[in-house]
Amino acid sequence: MDTNTFLQEEYRTLREEIKETKSRIYKTLSYGLIVVPAAHYLAKSYELEIVLYSTPLLVIVVALLYLSENHGLMRCGRYILLEIEPHVEEVFGWESWLETQGTFDPRTVDKFVSICFYVLYLVYFTGSVYLATIRAIDRMGMLAASLILGIYSAVGLWFLIYLFRHIRTTTRTVLDSEEKVAQAREFTRSRSNIG
Repeated sequence: MDTNTFLQEEYRTLREEIKETKSRIYKTLSYGLIVVPAAHYLAKSYELEIVLYSTPLLVIVVALLYLSENHGLMRCGRYILLEIEPHVEEVFGWESWLETQGTFDPRTVDKFVSICFYVLYLVYFTGSVYLATIRAIDRMGMLAASLILGIYSAVGLWFLIYLFRHIRTTTRTVLDSEEKVAQAREFTRSRSNIG
């Protein structure tokens, strides 16, 4: 197999992976919209205390699933940008275009989806912790409720810090300086000239 054929097949495979990943991202958000309220409903209807108390963790699991898929998406885009597009010099590739800066931001869609996720996570996590704390006050008293609130506040703060530290990686494929990107492209070109 020659290099051009390999790059074409690799590109097609990665674009298909991106398409499937985007689908899983929207499904994860949709499931999150349904599963968390359904868990609260079941917990209240059937007096399932453990489900009510674990719902904030369910919110974090859904958030981690979303982040996992989104980082996989960005990883595919970054690979296309740095390893495939430099081999096609006469064409300005899709991933290169997405990273252009100007009056129009091609990453607006990605940013809106991420904002949607962050708002959904914040509302659901806060609501879940509130409901678990209120139930704990009714069932176990103020000391247990304070302990539950403290634990979930610490976990929520940790996860919020994690989100803010990785917020750029959910909407950009290029996180390096332009100089580093140029060096990576030059390295890729020199490596392809060796064989």
